[in-house]
Amino acid sequence: MQQRRRAHLPSFLAGFASALFLFLLLFGGVVLLLTYHGVTVTLNSGEIARMVRERVVIQAREDLPRLIDTAKTKIPSIVEAQMREQLISDRMEIAGFVFRVPEELLGQLRQSIRESAEQAATKILEGVDTSALAENMGDNVYLTVQETLSQELHGKIFEVLAYGRLPLRVRLQISN
Repeated sequence: MQQRRRAHLPSFLAGFASALFLFLLLFGGVVLLLTYHGVTVTLNSGEIARMVRERVVIQAREDLPRLIDTAKTKIPSIVEAQMREQLISDRMEIAGFVFRVPEELLGQLRQSIRESAEQAATKILEGVDTSALAENMGDNVYLTVQETLSQELHGKIFEVLAYGRLPLRVRLQISN
């Protein structure tokens, strides 16, 4: 019985060595193929753009009301600065006649214009539909991301080191 085992040991080793050689040859061929030709990775630009759009809409819905509130608090100082530059003279010209406006009337005029400008600006800001604006921003970002991915990354080849040593070419294919 031991002779039979010994008689088959060289056959076993030859078969094992052949299988190992074929495996290494096949593995080397795959590595060589991947190194030279690389792999193609397909990215769905619509899906990526949708994810970015959702994040932008969420962020815009959070930030826009705060930005509008900040703008509302700055309206009086902006109006005041503009008023100082516009109403610096106490003279008024109507149909070629120049009149001197009394200081009290000029003060009331300034106050009335200031209040009207502040109210108008505040109403405009209060009328802004932040939700619709956020959706609009999201739609714009969606289109921009899709366009950028298609124009900038479609067909682009990157070289990545697999396992830190093996150079692998990765080609991006962008689909809609």
